[in-house]
Amino acid sequence: MTLVVELRRGGCSPSRSGRGPGARPAAGTLERIVFDDDAFWAAVEGLGRHRVPTLADVDPYGDTRLRGEAVEQMVRELAGADLARLRSRDREAMTTLLAWGRRCRADKGLRIGFSGD
Repeated sequence: MTLVVELRRGGCSPSRSGRGPGARPAAGTLERIVFDDDAFWAAVEGLGRHRVPTLADVDPYGDTRLRGEAVEQMVRELAGADLARLRSRDREAMTTLLAWGRRCRADKGLRIGFSGD
C-alpha cells in the first residue's frame, strides 16, 4: 500500500486571504513524501497510535487534508513523540512532517495532504 503525503499551497480567494498587494504564491504541491509498503503505518505504530492520533486517523484508502487546528494538533503530537524509536528512514519522514506542520502554522495558505490507494 502506498501513501503519498504532500505539502500544498491551496488556492484561496484574494479577498479572504489577508494578504497585501503583490504576486500571489503559486498554488499546488511544494514537497512530497511517498511511503511504500506500509512504512507510514509502521512509523505510526512505532510511535504509538495513542500518541499520534491525528496521524493514526489518516484514511489509508482515500484523501485526508490537515490544516488549521488539525495541523496544530499534529505538531504537538510529533513534537512530544520519541522519534528516536523509529528507523532512520521513518524518523526522517516524521521529522519532515513536523517541519511541514510548523510551516503550515506560520503560513495559513499551506496544508498537508495524504492520499492513500
